[in-house]
Amino acid sequence: MDISLPSINTPLNSSEDFILVLDETGNIINMNNAWEKIDSMSEFIPLITENSNFINLLKSTQNYEQLDSIQHILRGDADEFQKEFTSSIEQNHYCYLFRTYKLTLPKNRIGAIIIYSVYKKQEVISEMTNILESMTDAFFSVDENWNIIYINEYGKTLLTQVLPSFVYTNSESPSLLETEFFPFLRQVTTQKETRQQEIFIPSIPTWFEVKAYPRSEGGLSVFFHHIAERKNIEKDLRNLAYFDFLTNLPNRRMTYDILQRKIKNAEPFSFFYIDLDGFKLINDMYGHTRGDAILVEIANFFNKTIKVDKVVSRVGGDEFVIFTDEVDKEKLSNIANKLVQDFQEISDSKSVPSIPLSLSIGISRYPEDAPDTDLLFRYANVAMYTSKKRNINNFSFFEYSMIEEIERKVHIENELHGDLSDTAIHFVVQPQFNSEKNEVIGLEVLTRWIHPKYGYIPPPEFIEIADNSGRIVELTKYLISGVFSKVSRWIQEYGFNKPVAINVTPKLLGNRQFFNYLIHFIQFYKIPPQMVDIEITENANLDTDQNILDNIAFCRKHGIRLSLDDFGTGYSKLADLVDFPIDKLKIDKYFVDKIGKETNAELILHTFMSLAKGLECDVLAEGVETKEQVDYLNSLGLTYFQGYYFSKPISLEEFEHTYLINI
Repeated sequence: MDISLPSINTPLNSSEDFILVLDETGNIINMNNAWEKIDSMSEFIPLITENSNFINLLKSTQNYEQLDSIQHILRGDADEFQKEFTSSIEQNHYCYLFRTYKLTLPKNRIGAIIIYSVYKKQEVISEMTNILESMTDAFFSVDENWNIIYINEYGKTLLTQVLPSFVYTNSESPSLLETEFFPFLRQVTTQKETRQQEIFIPSIPTWFEVKAYPRSEGGLSVFFHHIAERKNIEKDLRNLAYFDFLTNLPNRRMTYDILQRKIKNAEPFSFFYIDLDGFKLINDMYGHTRGDAILVEIANFFNKTIKVDKVVSRVGGDEFVIFTDEVDKEKLSNIANKLVQDFQEISDSKSVPSIPLSLSIGISRYPEDAPDTDLLFRYANVAMYTSKKRNINNFSFFEYSMIEEIERKVHIENELHGDLSDTAIHFVVQPQFNSEKNEVIGLEVLTRWIHPKYGYIPPPEFIEIADNSGRIVELTKYLISGVFSKVSRWIQEYGFNKPVAINVTPKLLGNRQFFNYLIHFIQFYKIPPQMVDIEITENANLDTDQNILDNIAFCRKHGIRLSLDDFGTGYSKLADLVDFPIDKLKIDKYFVDKIGKETNAELILHTFMSLAKGLECDVLAEGVETKEQVDYLNSLGLTYFQGYYFSKPISLEEFEHTYLINI
C-alpha cells in the first residue's frame, strides 16, 4: 500500500491507534494525539517525540525486527509490513499489532507511517480473534470450498454495504460469490500468489482496496478497506495534471494525449492555435485578477461560438487551442471568420478602456500538414504568428512557405551572430544635395546585403532580425568602423567636412553602451563630432524612455548632430521637437510622392516648412525622383534633397572618385 501524505493528515487524530509519520531519515515528522494518553506501554514511549529519530530509538531498545521492517520500507524494498507483538507491564498483558506502510512525501521522497493497534489480552477471546477484531481493515477468511471460516465485524459491515443481502454463514456463501470481489479472489486462488487490486462497487458507489493471501492449508485470507478518500485525491491530482485550473478546460498535456489518440486511430482533424492580442497589457495595467476573469469569459465564448463538434483547450497564458473533425478548408475559413467577427463584436465587454483585444489564429490540419502532434502544434503556431504580422483579427492556414521564411530568418540570424566580415554585408552612401548651389551637403550611410543563397536581402528585414536578436550593436559598430576609417582618410586627403548620417534604431537609441562605442570611434578616427549625424526614427519613444532622453543629452553634450527621420509618418508629438532640439527634419518620401497628386499632402508640406522655420532647423526631402518634385519644393523654400533625381546610393569608392577626387 503506497500512501500519499495529503491522504493521512486528516484521520491521524481521530484514530485510537498510535500513529507515527517518519521522513526518509527516520525522523518523526508527525504523531497523533493517542500517544498523549499512555506512558507505560513500553520503556521507550516517553522518548517518542516529534523531531526525534525513531530508527535510533529502535536501535537503542534493540527492537530489531521493527527496525528492519521500517528500513526496508524507507529503502523502497517493500510497501508494507505487519506483525503482532506482546508485552507484559504491571501484570497486564497487552498485544499490539505493528504495521508500517510506505508513504510518499513531497518531491518523491519515501517515508513511512507506523501504526500500533494495542489491546489487552482477554482469556475468553482467542489471540487471533482479538487481533482481527482490533484491525482497522475489514477481514474474512475462506477455505478451499469458499466456506467463510471467519469474518470480523468490520468485514460484515462493509460486505453488507457491498451487497445488502449478504448473510454470514459457515457454509458456502452465495452472497460472497455474487460480489464484485469474487472474480479477483478466484484469480488469486487459481494463481496461488498474493495479489492486491482496487475494485469499484457501483451500487454504493465507492472504491475498495482488496488484498488476498493464499492460505497454506487452502483458501484465502482477505483484507479490504475503503479508499474513497484516496481516490478523490487521485482525481484531484488528475484534474491538476490534465485540466487548466482557471477555465477547467483541458490543458496542453491533455490536448497532446487526445490528439495522439486521434492520430493513432487515423482520424482526420483540424487544429486552431489562437493568441489573444493585447491581453498582456491588461494583466500589466489592471492586474491578474481582472485578466483571469476575462480569460474565463473568453473560454466560455469559444465553447458557445463554434457549433460543430470540437474540443477547446487552454495551452498557455493567453493561448487557446480548438480542434475539430472538420477538415474542409472553406468550412474552416467560415469557422475562423465567425470567431474573429463575433469576438470583435463582444471584445468591448472582454477588455478595458484603451486596450481592445483581438484574435490571431493559425490553422494546421491532420494529415495534410503534419503526421504528428508536435508538428501540428508547431505549424499552427507558425501560422498564428503569420496572422499576427498581417493584421489584427486575422487567421492563416499553415503553408510550407512559412517554414521556409522561418528557416531564412534563422539562417540570417545565425550569420549575424558570426564574424560580420565573413558575410557579404557592405555599406553604400547616398549623397545629400543643396539644389541651389548644386553641391553635396552630406551623405547618409546605408547597409546592404547581397546574400549568396537569398540574393538581395532588404535592409529592414535583416536590421529587424539584428535588433530583435541583440546583434544590432555589433552590426552598427561594424558599419561605423568601416565608414569612419574611410571618412578619416577623406578628411586628411581632401579636407572633407560634410555630415555623415547614421541610422539608429529605437533599441540602440536607449543603449548607453552603444553611444560609448560611438564616442570611442569618433576619437579613435579623429572625426569632428559635428560631422556625425544620428538619424532617429520618428516612432522612438522620446517622451517615455529615460535612457533615450539621457542618450540624446549625451549626444548634445559631445556636439553630435541629431536628425528626425521619416518625419510625418510616425507617432511623434510636437512637444518632442520643443523639448529635444533637432538639427534636421527629413520629410518622408510618402509626402514627396503625393506632390501634384493630392492637395492635402501639399498643404502638409507647407506646414512642415513653417514648423521647421519656427524651430530653426534644416529640412531635407527624401526620395526625390523628378524635376517637378524639386521645383515644387523649391517654391516652398526647401533646397536640401536626397533621392534618385540627384544620385542613387553608391559605394564609398564611387563617392570618393565622383565627389572628392574629380572636384
